[in-house]
Amino acid sequence: MDVIEASYFQQLQQLLPPGPAFDLELQPDLAQMLAALAPELARVDQNNEALLLELNPATSTVLLSVWEGYLGLPDMCVVPGSQTLEQRRAAVIAKLTATGAPQLSFYQRLGVQSGVPIQIEEFRPCRVGPASVGDFLYGDGWPWSWIASAPLEAFGTDAAATLDCRLQHEAPEYTDVVLSFGKDVVENLTSTVDQLFNAIHYVAPAAVAGAEGS
Repeated sequence: MDVIEASYFQQLQQLLPPGPAFDLELQPDLAQMLAALAPELARVDQNNEALLLELNPATSTVLLSVWEGYLGLPDMCVVPGSQTLEQRRAAVIAKLTATGAPQLSFYQRLGVQSGVPIQIEEFRPCRVGPASVGDFLYGDGWPWSWIASAPLEAFGTDAAATLDCRLQHEAPEYTDVVLSFGKDVVENLTSTVDQLFNAIHYVAPAAVAGAEGS
């Protein structure tokens, strides 16, 4: 019998009326009954303390499924049974604390929560004045399209698949979102090609001409 059970056993004993009929030394059956009641009272006491943890989704365990049911979790983008306890808690907290209309920061947080950081790129139709030479000529439908750029190494991973599902699910219905990979690699490659092109067609000929002129 642990400390809490022993405490409840003593309290039950103190509640008994005086007299030999309730003397535990003289009534072993009564002593056994109190000894059987004490563990149950101790269990209820401990559950009351645990209930305080269940009131907070960050520490909830037994009632976590109740929180999830209230919030509609796990959603269609989660494979049943694939989340750890901490991931389930994080999903509940994220949905409880989500506020305001969806903005770029909202979708970027989705990437962080999925383990795939993303950068959002939006588009606008080409207009005389704002457009500059070399800009892409986007049509009228492009304002409703946007790209979420993820690192190339995320391609084909479960985290990327989950993020893509979540983006499609959370994006406004009138928009079209595409999850792309490796934009940073392409930009670096393009920059290298441009430098090489400039070196071959401008820097090198100028240097040769200068050498010949001297």
